[in-house]
Amino acid sequence: MKKKLIGIGVAVVATSIVIGVVWGYRPQTNDAQRTLDKNEVQENAPVQNGNSASLRETTAHKLEAEKKIPPGSYKPLGPKAYEIIRGREFRAPGDALAHVKQLIRRSEAGDATATYEIYLTIEQCQAFTSDRADELAQSATSLGSGGWFLERSERLLKECESLALDQDIYHADWLSKAAAMGSQEAMLAYAVSPQEVLGSLDDVIHDPERLAQWKENSSRYLNEMANQGNIAALGSLRRAYSYGRTRDRDPVAALAYTRVLNRINPQLYDNNDIVKAESDLTSRQRSEALALSEEIFKNCCISR
Repeated sequence: MKKKLIGIGVAVVATSIVIGVVWGYRPQTNDAQRTLDKNEVQENAPVQNGNSASLRETTAHKLEAEKKIPPGSYKPLGPKAYEIIRGREFRAPGDALAHVKQLIRRSEAGDATATYEIYLTIEQCQAFTSDRADELAQSATSLGSGGWFLERSERLLKECESLALDQDIYHADWLSKAAAMGSQEAMLAYAVSPQEVLGSLDDVIHDPERLAQWKENSSRYLNEMANQGNIAALGSLRRAYSYGRTRDRDPVAALAYTRVLNRINPQLYDNNDIVKAESDLTSRQRSEALALSEEIFKNCCISR
């Protein structure tokens, strides 16, 4: 479950595209947490009262009404914690440019989810019209879906032709725009995929102010979603403190977030993960982490 960062960024993007093509795109699933199916959520979630159920419904309705999450994507994991899960397809087959243009109309009207879907469509087309296509084909073959992948890639290449020719749309920074508009999926993708926002290492070296802005935005996005109960944001903060990404490395905070995720569902991080996170800490640091985890859990996961 624990990986390094920058190398992981490219790998996660490539792997997520393959999985999106083969099984369907699931944007808020990552290496530190696995998506829980409906039965697992019901089995492991604490007993709910009427107020908790009402809070979940209100939060889900509010996020959907504000067009910050796709309709029906909100999945509760307790009184307040939740995850966002998309369906298997984020767009129907057909001309990608025509699809994007109708999304742009919704985006201009303030629809953050539509803006993020523009990014998803362009990202998919870029994958199949670039050198990454060979890498994706190899990954699909290793999953036993090589023939089906080839058939689909040929269709996508044809669907993406006109979109790839529209340079203004094709090369715009839709991910940053969607995140700034409040799309929770975009906010997470922005925070965990620096290479999507910042470009290459050379680009970062020559534009340190942009790196500083990305770190500031990423921290704000993750904290905002974590306080609402978004479990993917909580997992990303754990990794950020574990490996020093959007903020300085802090093993005490990393342990605190590990404890929080364990409380939400032990299948995310079990007791062995907690013991490992404690192994290099003093008894005082462990006590600090325990107290911090209580504060985080109160903010993210207890209805008031």
